[in-house]
Amino acid sequence: MTSLRRSALIWISILLTGVGLIAFAVSYEMARREADDFLDGQLRQIALNAGEGISDTTASPGSHDREDEFVIEIWSLAGELVRKTPFVPEIPRIDRPGYATIEARGEAWRVYLARDAQRSVQVAQRVRVRQEMAELAGLQAGVPILILMPLTWLLFSWLLGRLTGRLQQLAEAIAKRSLDSRDPVPAAEVPAEVLPLVQGMNVLTGRLQDALDKQKRFVADAAHELRTPLAALQIQLDNLSTTTHQMAAIGELHSGLDRARKLVEQLLRLARTEDASGAQTWEMIDLSAFITQCVADFIPFAEEKVIDLGMVKADPTTISGSRAELALLFGNLIDNAIRYTSPGGSVDVSVIRTASGFSVEVADTGCGVAEADIPRLFDRFFRAAPPDVDGSGLGLSIAAAVARRHALSVDIANRKDTNGLVVRVSKKTSEAGPAHS
Repeated sequence: MTSLRRSALIWISILLTGVGLIAFAVSYEMARREADDFLDGQLRQIALNAGEGISDTTASPGSHDREDEFVIEIWSLAGELVRKTPFVPEIPRIDRPGYATIEARGEAWRVYLARDAQRSVQVAQRVRVRQEMAELAGLQAGVPILILMPLTWLLFSWLLGRLTGRLQQLAEAIAKRSLDSRDPVPAAEVPAEVLPLVQGMNVLTGRLQDALDKQKRFVADAAHELRTPLAALQIQLDNLSTTTHQMAAIGELHSGLDRARKLVEQLLRLARTEDASGAQTWEMIDLSAFITQCVADFIPFAEEKVIDLGMVKADPTTISGSRAELALLFGNLIDNAIRYTSPGGSVDVSVIRTASGFSVEVADTGCGVAEADIPRLFDRFFRAAPPDVDGSGLGLSIAAAVARRHALSVDIANRKDTNGLVVRVSKKTSEAGPAHS
């Protein structure tokens, strides 16, 4: 996946490196030429001011090497060498005043000759020494640029990190948004370059919300429309005077109508649960006592199926939520566990408090579910149960919708110790629940 930050860093680094190398080369060359001009000026000043007192101490500034010394020679008009710097080789006199570069004693020399009415003065300096001094001056001017280049890379990297950090914060804010949130993504502090993307996301989110609203209204309207004819048909069946032979057929009709009625009721529950705009009464609930009551409500159903249903652990803990919705959540889980457990089996319910939060576990000894089907158990109308078990495939979808509204996570897994499933509803104490009224 292409990273804009990495691409920007690479291209900016290439640009900065190129500009830095050019600046280094230009600074180096300019400083070297200025050093040459300065040394030429030194030659001229020494020649113009040389007197009788020529000593062996005339050397380049900052130099302690005899090789770095200037060679000063004073010639008479007749061409005789009158005086020269002691302990240094004699340099041949050039023909005309001014600057020249000559070869003497196997070395290149830069010389300057000044002439007046009585004498001529020549000052010479080794070219090698001049080059060393000029290169040193060039490096002193260019090295700071080379040092600043990596510092500039780090600065740009930090600045890009700050800029992309705002995008990361935006991405995290979008990722944390509730599925039921209808508010547009805030665009007040979004960079102008990203604003069209955020605006497009808001338009797309609005369209998606409209589509979801239409779907929810369709489910609710369809369920409402089905309730009335089903109820009328039920009444007509109850009023029929039947023979013994007809009773069996009518019994089948009753069973079919009952399944249809339950499906309609569950569709209505699903529509109400997924409607985040509906008013809900939230309160602090003693979760252990609440789950104990839920288990007690299903005792008759469990006894009818000869199943051992009970609480095995009830750690004290509380939760903020809607009693009606939480009863729907945990009631569906307990109901499913009982339905899919064979007679003689057991369903154990636990409320477990931990340092990081709490969990409610419903463990049964039923037939379990194929591992490949577990991720699909929350899909609407999906059923992985045996065909002889009644159900609509909506129970876990409703439970998942309630869990999302209460910031709860629901996990399903096959038991390791025996056959059956364990459903775990959990919440960390650091997780914030949804706003409620």
